[in-house]
Amino acid sequence: MHIFIINLERAAERRETILRHLRELGLEAEILPAVEGARLPPGSLPPGTHPGLSPGEIGCYLSHVRFWETVVARRLPHAIVLEDDVLCSPSLMRVATETAALGLPLDALRLSALRPIRGLPIATLSGGERLILPTKNPSGTQGYMVSLAGARRLLAALSVPRCPIDTALDAYWKHGLRVPLVSPSVVVEDASIASTISGRFGTHRSNRFVQHITRVAQSQRRKLTVFLMARQLRRQMGSPAGGNGAE
Repeated sequence: MHIFIINLERAAERRETILRHLRELGLEAEILPAVEGARLPPGSLPPGTHPGLSPGEIGCYLSHVRFWETVVARRLPHAIVLEDDVLCSPSLMRVATETAALGLPLDALRLSALRPIRGLPIATLSGGERLILPTKNPSGTQGYMVSLAGARRLLAALSVPRCPIDTALDAYWKHGLRVPLVSPSVVVEDASIASTISGRFGTHRSNRFVQHITRVAQSQRRKLTVFLMARQLRRQMGSPAGGNGAE
């Protein structure tokens, strides 16, 4: 399975570090040049790009879009993308290949999570890892796998940066996308490497009461949508749909 690493051309040290780490695991990867948001002319941004996003967030988002486009252009059945500041488990490739072999109509599989994992399990792998449809935002795009059909669906639904890329993937259920994550994570952020993204989107809040009511309503809709999605996927696996299985 092809592995891509998103890396800024000028970040040579990060590039060598991640490639060395993967070689130690017996893995090879292709560098996918990252988009540098600060160098993009405003007129070159996709129509509808949110003006509140920082250049770093825009560049990060469009780098992931470039990954989806590459998967589609090369017609790769499945592919993994990693950011260049991660550490991978030796079980990474087994988890990815086992998940692909399940034959489920998954658009992507998130291999990392920055927040505690909460959701509904849909399958268990040979190493005991569980595939979970999140009902709480896991955040982070340190690593994930996409299918060819999933890359096409991601491009159709999420090609315009209207929020940070991890926020867009957290909202998979709004777009009818099937994007579980693996628990425990097999890709983690390397805390010793500083992020290149600054000025996080949405740091100021206007009407807190309205936002609270909106969040509550959205949470209820999300739980129902994810429950129905998980039940459908379990049926395709031949597993019982009973119980909520939340972590």
